Amino acid sequence: MITAPKNQHETARLLLKQLSGLPLTQMTGDPDGLIARASKPGFGNWLTHVAKTRGCTSPVRLRGEVLTVQASTGRVVSRFTTDDLPDRVLYKPCGTRLASRCPSCAEVYRWDTYQLIRAGLAGGKGVPESVATHPAVFVTLTAPSFGAVHGNGGKGTVKPCRPRRAKPVCEHGKPLWCNAIHSEDDWRLGQPLCLDCYDHEHHVVWNHLVGKLWSRTMLRARRIMGATADGGLRVRYAKVAEYQRRGVVHLHALVRLDGFDPDNPDTIEPPPLIFSQDNAPVPVMSAFDLKWAVEEAARMTALVSDPHPDREGHTGWQIGWGQKGLKVDVVRTGLPGGELTEQHVAGYLAKYATKGTETAGVNAARINAETIAAYADRSKHTNRLIQACWELGEPLEWESLQHWAHRLGFPGHFSTKSRRYSTTLTALRQARMPQNRIKVSAIDGNAAVLADEHDDETTLVINRWQHVGNGWRSTGDAALAAMAADAARQRQPHGLNQHQ
Repeated sequence: MITAPKNQHETARLLLKQLSGLPLTQMTGDPDGLIARASKPGFGNWLTHVAKTRGCTSPVRLRGEVLTVQASTGRVVSRFTTDDLPDRVLYKPCGTRLASRCPSCAEVYRWDTYQLIRAGLAGGKGVPESVATHPAVFVTLTAPSFGAVHGNGGKGTVKPCRPRRAKPVCEHGKPLWCNAIHSEDDWRLGQPLCLDCYDHEHHVVWNHLVGKLWSRTMLRARRIMGATADGGLRVRYAKVAEYQRRGVVHLHALVRLDGFDPDNPDTIEPPPLIFSQDNAPVPVMSAFDLKWAVEEAARMTALVSDPHPDREGHTGWQIGWGQKGLKVDVVRTGLPGGELTEQHVAGYLAKYATKGTETAGVNAARINAETIAAYADRSKHTNRLIQACWELGEPLEWESLQHWAHRLGFPGHFSTKSRRYSTTLTALRQARMPQNRIKVSAIDGNAAVLADEHDDETTLVINRWQHVGNGWRSTGDAALAAMAADAARQRQPHGLNQHQ
């Protein structure tokens, strides 16, 4: 138990002891700037302010002000300025979805994604609870093979990678067999057996066009089921993209079947029913019909890229789904003993929403003409993928591949949904805002009076912000901010989840 400190200097020393685990007598100097921070006036206010970053590892530092002005008179009703804050800057969470960059912000994103997807399965967050009875399937779509890679048969299995009695070799003299049993942390997983045989160009073009392939697939599924503009059905979805070990994107999606009321197009309606001979209600389309339609659409849908101008005689790359990895499961929401529930699906999709290219062994920032040289080593699979993006992207009409080279060609959002699948990430963030919003006062020092909903008086909100940097100013600040955020979470009422 730590006793109450006598002053701010002693507070800093005790915090540093807690962080480092060293006795106070062995602590010398202030290499991390911890004691210097705690010795500044207003240290308590600083801790309160940085706690609102939720433990962000690289917050955005902003300087500026927000003015609320009465439109008719020009009177400034209220003012917020960063001059009144410690350090004279506002620390704003970076908001990244990538756990490799900021675990705290990625956790918030993961919970928001979970709530968004679950609402589309079970209701809530503005979605009617009747949605739990709508047919829904869980879909996994993968890329075809671009060359043989090392594998382990999938999670939970123990089998040799590629056993071959004849022990064949490729035209480059590399073995096309492997008797090793790869563990989940084996660096060889996803690596080509022969880098020269692997089609890296086709791989990155497939990543680049997978969004269009998904859109075409959903369009075909709608047509198969009759869920067109003139029909009474709608196919809606939420999906996330995940990188496999080999660096290719595959998609996980929750696809739901809704009814459609042309007089109320923004509502989520149950699918229409018909009546059997014994007068029992039967859905026009069941979850198994939806499963069949999605499977058929995935098997039938393909597109061809434009020919590349630098490849003489090139007719374009074929972009289609890999049939081996196609999997469509019916979600039995609310049924006793169901193997797949809304919690399983929502949690699974949300988990992958915070991952990036680090799964494939690369965690690169955006690449430009100066930094592309760092990926010149052609003995690495990911380097060849990045080089393929850069080389294919040299013509003007293909330059977007260079723009997305750090993501191995994939240009889309990692988490997307149909417009009316459920709520939005923006709505979920705004629902949290009242707890974290900075309080303002009138410019004359009195409490600001906000107009009620029946007041016709118009007010203008004027924002003036300047970006002054990213990240904490010292390792001591970062450690103290993380501790302050953790303490704030501990003070929450029992059972309250800040993400919900």
